[in-house]
This record gives sequence, C-alpha cells and structure tokens, in this order.
Amino acid sequence: MGGLAPALLPGAAGRDAAGQRPAGERTIPVALIQFDSVPEQVERNLKEVQRLSEQAVSQGARWLMFHEGTLCDYTPRLGELAEPVPAGPSTRRIEQLARRLKCFISFGLSEVQENRYYISQVFVGPSGFLYRYRKTWLWRDPPDVGYRNEWIRYDPGTGPETFVLDGVRATCFICADGEAPRCIERAAKLAPQVVFYPNNRERLPKFEAFGERARTIGAPMLVTNRIGASWAFNCQGGCVAYSAQGEVLAKANREGREEILMHTLKVSSS
Repeated sequence: MGGLAPALLPGAAGRDAAGQRPAGERTIPVALIQFDSVPEQVERNLKEVQRLSEQAVSQGARWLMFHEGTLCDYTPRLGELAEPVPAGPSTRRIEQLARRLKCFISFGLSEVQENRYYISQVFVGPSGFLYRYRKTWLWRDPPDVGYRNEWIRYDPGTGPETFVLDGVRATCFICADGEAPRCIERAAKLAPQVVFYPNNRERLPKFEAFGERARTIGAPMLVTNRIGASWAFNCQGGCVAYSAQGEVLAKANREGREEILMHTLKVSSS
C-alpha cells in the first residue's frame, strides 16, 4: 500500500519552540482513506473498511474518513442494497469496529427510510452511532452514465447542520452539495470547527477550487474521494486536508492508487 505515513501520536504535533500548544488549540490525528469500493459488493467493501481502518489506527489515527458511497457505490438496485441507519447491518458492523478500535469512522452508503432513498454519510464512534448527513443538492445526469442520475433514484436531505464529533463542532456535505453556493453559505453560517466533505468523482477539481470553499466557510476541511472502477468511470482519488484559510495541508495521490493519508488536524476551541 502506498502513502502510509509514520505513526502520529495525539498531542505530538502543533507545539511551539518551547514545547507548548497555542492556547485553545487541540490536535487530532486524522486518516483520509481512498480505496476501490466495488459497486454493489457490500460485504467485500465492509471487509476492506475493516482492513484499512485497522491499518489507519495502527498508524495513530483517531478520526477515519471514507468517501461518498463507500459500501455499495452507485446502483440501480436500491431496493436490495439500501439500508436503514442506524439500525441496518452495515452501520452496526462499523459501530462495532469503531468500539473495538476506539476511533471515530465516517463512511458513505445508500440509506432507506419509509420507502425514501438517500445518499448518506454516517458517523460512528466508540460509543456507537453519532450522526448521519443526507445529500441535498442531488446531481442531475439525464444520460444516467454509471447510474449517476441521482434525481431519479434518491430523495434530497435538508442541507448542512451542526453536530458534535469527539467534542468538536462539525458539519458535513457531500460531493455535488459543495457545488451549490447556498450549501456553502449555509455551512459558513454554522461556524463549524471542521468540515467533512466526502466525494465520489472521477477526478477532483484543482486544489484552489475546494480551498476557496474552506476559506469561505472559515474552517479546516477534510476531503475524500474513491479510486477504482465505478461502472463507466475510473476514479483517481486525491484525498486532501485544507486549512481554514484554504491552504493544502496534506494531499494523497491523484493517480488512482490506494492510500491512507495521515494528517494532524489542528482545531481551535473558539
């Protein structure tokens, strides 16, 4: 596997020359993980999530983040493969994994509730289920290449909101959400301490594009993307961590190789 960084220990970074952290600052070891999640192969992908999570935690990670649609990718078979959250079997299994590893894991799946289907990003931790975000500004692709016409299969969520993860005020939006100015405006008004931004794209845009979103919101932003074949697309990865000023702090390869990108996130207490 490429891109494994040396182990990061909580509190080992972010100190000044005297060995002191800036007042009100916390450091959190984060792993942004890109891998090939095979469409419709939920069991196989769950095993890969376990394998990669174990490796990330062995490198010192406390927060682990996977891409949009981690478990089943895009599919026309939502009636078979979508799951309830948090009661569904996949969420329960990853809850158990987070408890065992004593970490926080964010992953994507297709969710079903009362015959409605959502593209959701789920957050679990050592104490179990924490939060789920439902994609709101759905992608419209009339030719439906790679089953990506989200308008004809999924229902919209209600947009970004705040939630607390590991004592940190966070928000989340997914892929095409980040192309909607209203989404970014709403996220900025929430004044989060960190933004989670999972993607499922063939290629991410230039670094400056997402850096501007982080700068507008005024918070560090964690971006993930998948690699491998998603039906008609060959996805190239490119996980990246941005500062609140939009600077690239860490980046994974954009050549389609599996990678665990380690980053020590600095979070202000303000």
